Amino acid sequence: MLWSCIRLPALVREALAASEREAIERLAAWAYQWSSLVAYRLSDGTHNDAPAPPGAAAVASTGGNPAGGLASGGDNDGGDRADEPLLWLELGASNALFGGHAALLARIRAELTRLGYSHRCALAPSPTAAALLARAPATAERCVFTRSQLRTQLARLPLTLLEQPPQILAALQAAGLRRIGEVLALPAAALARRFGPQCCAYLARLTGDASDPLTAWRLPLQYRARCEFDQDVHDTTALLFPLQRLLQEFQGYLRGRDVSVQNFTLELEHHGAADHSAAHHETGATGRSTPLARSTSLPIGLSAPGRDAARFLLLARERLQGVALAAPIRALQLSAEHFTAPAIEQADLFGGEAQQLGELTQLLDRLHARLGEQSVQSYRCHADHRPERAWRTVPPGPAAAQPPQPPTLATRAVRPAALLPAPRRIAPPRQILSGPERIESGWWDGAEALRDYYVVRAEDGARQWVFRDLSDGGWYLQGLWV
Repeated sequence: MLWSCIRLPALVREALAASEREAIERLAAWAYQWSSLVAYRLSDGTHNDAPAPPGAAAVASTGGNPAGGLASGGDNDGGDRADEPLLWLELGASNALFGGHAALLARIRAELTRLGYSHRCALAPSPTAAALLARAPATAERCVFTRSQLRTQLARLPLTLLEQPPQILAALQAAGLRRIGEVLALPAAALARRFGPQCCAYLARLTGDASDPLTAWRLPLQYRARCEFDQDVHDTTALLFPLQRLLQEFQGYLRGRDVSVQNFTLELEHHGAADHSAAHHETGATGRSTPLARSTSLPIGLSAPGRDAARFLLLARERLQGVALAAPIRALQLSAEHFTAPAIEQADLFGGEAQQLGELTQLLDRLHARLGEQSVQSYRCHADHRPERAWRTVPPGPAAAQPPQPPTLATRAVRPAALLPAPRRIAPPRQILSGPERIESGWWDGAEALRDYYVVRAEDGARQWVFRDLSDGGWYLQGLWV
């Protein structure tokens, strides 16, 4: 096994999260696209297999400005604190899939920089060694692939990088030791007598001589990610920067589960809204009842399932443009509950038809996001002989696809391209081209139709579809060929 360890020195501030656990679990869900074995450790030493302490969700955020709170990312060598959150990924099983360990680690670093997280990465045969190398100076080699390379690299590093109690490190330094290699050269029995078996067990895990298991963190079946701002946001344009990160993390989650999504929801949480009639209350960590902020829910729908963050951002931007804020925004949440299998498009040699379909789908999604849910509809045939009731409007997408049906008299009959909103009474036609075609239906629902349909030629030469109502003898125009 080969482990990558990622140190995140400014995780909570850069993620705009309410707590460290919430921030690192967002990143762990994103990291699942690179590895099926992901684990983390918080800065207080708590691992992902430990339950969250009571009131953890109420930890105050260090906050950030949504328009400029993200860090520049990259390998940040400022400080070598041991109390930083850690994220582990097992990359041995992903070697062939992503073109080798070096290429995969470079890709992970590039994506972390793109997300805006300050980070330091290392690669080693054991999780403990990877965590130590991630704290090593920039001049040291942080990527080793074998246990012999690991021992050679550890021998050069200062023993202050060992995650041991301060009194043990002080005792080793008092004995004249300065490098980790000098500590590893000491007899294990002597170290155990002087400092206890835990010290020897740690060194064995560090060098890969002993098993170093980590409990894998599991992806949630429903997705939820949230950003908190330390300043009120008065313009939805300022949300695009943190929203882009949320959607990129969401894309990683979808790739990790190998699923797609057809709809997700954005929640804009407000503080100080004038209308508190919809406000709820909860009991906080102090036991006091505090009002929850009123929120604005923005459902985002796609005509076909997808998992592309750029496409999601385009639709979210269109949706946010039409939002009038009732109050300043203090938090932004993204959630999704229902997922489908990923859509696989098989293009032909030239890709023309698939490309046109994709462009049409994107256009429908943008119109739907900008104009509203009911403003863009598709037509679907309905089993009814009455022409005005033989169709339905449905949301665009797979639901609008009409299943194949065997040919019938109605499908073979000549029909006009356009129907009038309601039949219009006319004078008896002078020139009948074809007909009659009798339609008798609707006696069961109170809208009985007893009609003889004809194709006629109007005085201006246009072809018209008309019928004679047998109940009153009148002639009506219902369709036109245009």
